[in-house]
Amino acid sequence: MTTSDITIKFNNSSIDLDVCFPLPTRGISGLFGPSGSGKTTLIRCLAGLEKSSRAHICIDGNLWQSEDIFLPPHKRRVGLVFQDVRLFDHLNVKGNLLFGYNRTPPSDRKITIEDDMKILALEPLLDKPPEKLSGGEAQRVAIGRALLTSPALLLMDEPLAALGEQHKKEILSYLKKLPKKFGIPILYVSHDFEEMATLSQYIICMENGKIQARGSALEVASQLPHIMDDWAPDNFIEGEICGTKHDQFKLPDGQLITIPPKFPASSPVRITINARDISLLRHPPEHHAGDALLKGRVKEIIKIQDEKNIIKISLAEQDVHVVLGLCGAEKPWLCPGSDVYMMINRIKLVQD
Repeated sequence: MTTSDITIKFNNSSIDLDVCFPLPTRGISGLFGPSGSGKTTLIRCLAGLEKSSRAHICIDGNLWQSEDIFLPPHKRRVGLVFQDVRLFDHLNVKGNLLFGYNRTPPSDRKITIEDDMKILALEPLLDKPPEKLSGGEAQRVAIGRALLTSPALLLMDEPLAALGEQHKKEILSYLKKLPKKFGIPILYVSHDFEEMATLSQYIICMENGKIQARGSALEVASQLPHIMDDWAPDNFIEGEICGTKHDQFKLPDGQLITIPPKFPASSPVRITINARDISLLRHPPEHHAGDALLKGRVKEIIKIQDEKNIIKISLAEQDVHVVLGLCGAEKPWLCPGSDVYMMINRIKLVQD
């Protein structure tokens, strides 16, 4: 994966920012940290809204800032989405969407109005004024307006912080589709690690103006154990529906899980299992109260300092992670190469 290079040193009365990191030029990257850690200042520096003479910002081969160069915001082709949606009250939804589109030179337009409306389900809203929109609808319009500028980088500063859980889930489902559909890299800011892990393939964790960790959600949590006090990774396992009543989930290795008959036969479906919803056993029990019992093989035991362990298990050529406390991971039979049985306490089915 190609990357952009970012180095920024910036200080004022409220923050002393000193960061240096690569940023993937594809997919969604997350910027995580508590309030006051410097996330918004970093976003403003990337957008050109804050100027520092000590910065090197090169996005996908295009130099935006160095000792001798400072491109103003309108030349950086950055899309911005904030927590407060900042829609134009005097324009309806269609007018808000066209605002950015009409100000983008035709040669730079990579996203059509039709594609934008389709992926964000905006067509039913086109004639509505902003005050008639729900919080989730308004945020979808703000995202659509930013996308129609065909940005080189989309910056999203805690866009879901003011929304309820239902609207958050709705927006997250739309956001996941954007990189594959439009190929625009996204830097997504949040102080909610679960939200971040759901959305981002690569996470940068900040505190006091500096980067504390970066990598996948699991890699970041391994470096910062306090994150796992409230979070554990989800496992996504591929399979398909089978059985005469469409009530079996078949893994690639042939193991079966009984499920509610919700999907047609041969449907490609994923099951989602949180790492805390798995118990490990040496031998299969005669009876169990869980949703499923699956056999796997231990690949690796990852120690999270002195607090927890993550057990990586191979299941049907897919990795499954299990979070255990220290006592749970110190059983002599639990070691790389050993076969184990996983009692799954809760399973969710997802059809892509």
